[in-house]
Amino acid sequence: MRKSLKFLLVAILSSLLLSTSVFASSVAKTSATMALVEDNVCEITFGNTGKFTKKMTNIDTNNKTIDINLSAVNESEPDKEVQLPGEVVLLIDNSNSIAVNKTTVNNVETTRKELILSSAKTLVEKLYAANPSIKMGVVEFATAATGDEGTENDAKAVTTSLINDKATTLNALTTISNEKMGPRTNIEAGLDAASKLLSNSTESKKYIILLTDAIPNTAYGVTLDRYTSKSADPTIAKLKAVENSGINLISILINMLDEPIYNSEEDPTPTYLEKSQKIFGTETNPTAGSVYYVEDAKVTDTVTNTIYNELIQKTSTATVIKDIVIKDYFPDYIINNFDYAQLTTPDKGNVTATVDKKDNSITWTISELQPGESSNFTYRLKLKDQFDSSIIGQNLHTNKDVTIDCKVDDKPQPQVHNDKCPIVILDVPATKPIPQTGSNTWIVVGSLIALVVVVGATSLVVAKKRIK
Repeated sequence: MRKSLKFLLVAILSSLLLSTSVFASSVAKTSATMALVEDNVCEITFGNTGKFTKKMTNIDTNNKTIDINLSAVNESEPDKEVQLPGEVVLLIDNSNSIAVNKTTVNNVETTRKELILSSAKTLVEKLYAANPSIKMGVVEFATAATGDEGTENDAKAVTTSLINDKATTLNALTTISNEKMGPRTNIEAGLDAASKLLSNSTESKKYIILLTDAIPNTAYGVTLDRYTSKSADPTIAKLKAVENSGINLISILINMLDEPIYNSEEDPTPTYLEKSQKIFGTETNPTAGSVYYVEDAKVTDTVTNTIYNELIQKTSTATVIKDIVIKDYFPDYIINNFDYAQLTTPDKGNVTATVDKKDNSITWTISELQPGESSNFTYRLKLKDQFDSSIIGQNLHTNKDVTIDCKVDDKPQPQVHNDKCPIVILDVPATKPIPQTGSNTWIVVGSLIALVVVVGATSLVVAKKRIK
């Protein structure tokens, strides 16, 4: 009898505990308030030129809804119409140093002069192929064979005018390879002669391409200068004047060593690199036009590729991003307590209509985004009519993570991700009791009364048996 009584008591208490735990966990939405804690924006760069953004567009605290917008854009610019140069003058150093100095490139020994001329010839071939109507000229400079003072004779126009003939331009470069000028470097005179070859027309783009391995050590009216401001200042002024006249200037400075100039008259003695940077500026802050400091091994690539690309002004390289897979993951408490609904469809691609319960995610796939293309869609998270009381007072992250996979030039890119998201909080006013589904007050009271009756009756039966 005692065992039966104990069993009965345990069963009743268990049912009470079970009913309390079941019914107390569910809270009515109407009793809760919602507030925004953090309006975080998730931004991810993918495929170098792709940008993903996830942000809240609306929050309705009365109806307990949160609207989230996802967007993807390829910020790569479409290739713009190439603006080809109309006039180009090759201004080539032909002083002693460029003819005497030898260098080895790709295991082949050559003079620096031949390296420059070979690169210039390749550039000429490419320019005429890109723009058959281009007009070109060739100018060499150094100092005249006689005389110590810098004059306009220190430069020579190998082509007496601009020409629209590839063969003639190439022959002019060959002529330089067979000629020798004086020992010193009058860049001022070279810029003057090159400028005079170019027309006054404003309809075509005009360029002077300077190739030298030396810094100026003479200028107009300067005699036997040892790399001082007497030759540097006029050169700087001429560089600026050329640019101000509407001519595009590109300077390629070859093998400017970071070692002292052996016969400089300046104190302290500057290095070749320091002196050239004072005159031409740096690559990031040039005195005029564009400036490139290159070693012998990089001359060919710089002239035939880098300079060529600058000349044809191909300002952007279009990038197509393919096989884009964007996965948006949700925390368990969001999936369990909020309904997911897609408000709009993407401009491009497809989104799974429901949340995949295996990993609490939705997946947005886009076959490709062309340069400048974008796509976006919006979904809504709506608090369920009944929700778990355990999330009350907790910061609720509306998102767990976003991952993006894609391909560029058919090559898979590293996966990228970001877990930033809007954060909300639910609360129930302290002055109002939490309405819980299926209020269990009557169950608890009734069970207690039944328990007392059963225990009392059982005790009475036991007592009577003992009396007997």
